[in-house]
Amino acid sequence: MKEYLYVLLYLDKFCYSIGNALIDVFGTVMLYKNGMPIYMILLIYGFRFGIMGLCSPLFITISKKFGIAMCALLANVLRLVGSYMILTGTNNIILFILSMSLPGALSNPMEDAISCKYIKDAHRGRYNSLRNITKAIGTAIASLIVSYGVINDNNNIILVVVAICFLLNFIFTLLMNYKPEVKSKNNLKATINYILHTKSPLKTIYSLRAFHIIERLFLPIYIYIILEDFKLFSTVIIVSLIIQIIPIIIIGKTTDKNMNKTSNVVSILKIIVLSIFIFAKNKIVISIDKTVNDNLSKAYDTNTQTLIQNITKNENEDKTLLSTIGQMTLCFTEIIVLIIFALIAKIFDVEVFKVLFTCSIIATILINRCCRKVNE
Repeated sequence: MKEYLYVLLYLDKFCYSIGNALIDVFGTVMLYKNGMPIYMILLIYGFRFGIMGLCSPLFITISKKFGIAMCALLANVLRLVGSYMILTGTNNIILFILSMSLPGALSNPMEDAISCKYIKDAHRGRYNSLRNITKAIGTAIASLIVSYGVINDNNNIILVVVAICFLLNFIFTLLMNYKPEVKSKNNLKATINYILHTKSPLKTIYSLRAFHIIERLFLPIYIYIILEDFKLFSTVIIVSLIIQIIPIIIIGKTTDKNMNKTSNVVSILKIIVLSIFIFAKNKIVISIDKTVNDNLSKAYDTNTQTLIQNITKNENEDKTLLSTIGQMTLCFTEIIVLIIFALIAKIFDVEVFKVLFTCSIIATILINRCCRKVNE
């Protein structure tokens, strides 16, 4: 692969991370800050992921006909609409769910599909490491802008930055655009048939990963509730993002050398950190633990992404189809889990987070077992 393609991949991730930070980092917090109860946010995100899963085959259909850049363009336009609704507190639930779910369906499979096409197995850990570093830097910059805009009640600066970054993300994707060759004519039927009838560690890992995605999305609400101060919350987020770079670099290199050993170490550390969230009550301890957790999560994600991409690369099925199947499995698990969490939150409110952290610990243990089996 030519060096300039690596540069495009990193620039693409950097711009996307800045544009998407409002939704990805502050989305649930902004909804809660605007008066929405926890159980309703969980329910909305559940429906969001359900629609995302059902619509994931759109990525195959559109990219096969127009190229992956068209998926990025459509997804970014919808994300911009979703960003506006988050900032303004728009109450149109249906439009909000659609503007949050369809972008993921159109672009989420792109990450694994591009990696399988361009990245060699021997470099995959370091590639994911550098991608996560660019994401951390981009998200930290975006968090500063979002925090400034929210604190000073200036939504325009946030929307302008989001729009520019999504445009640049599309341009960089367009420069490495390609049309996947997918043999299946009925993409939805092919993906559903694979999910229901094919045994694969890919489905298991994606299903378990759902708990980590939910944890990442809803941990900010927990921190915001504990700290009771948006400025302090933003400071914790930004600091944790900035210092994530060091562990990501280390994990990227060690994953390529010994995935099993790396998986064991980051899994044990993640379990310890999540356990502290369950029992700790002190604001300073929780803030420090949040910073440590963010660092471990990025390192853990680098390791898990590499595992998923290696499995996808070695499967006989079409790689674009497998990437879409993975995202569908993830989304279908998320909607079931989030509906259960919403019911728990309706009864116990903030205590739902203890259940969430416990489930994430269990998922970490099971993914680690899958990693060892795959690499035997």
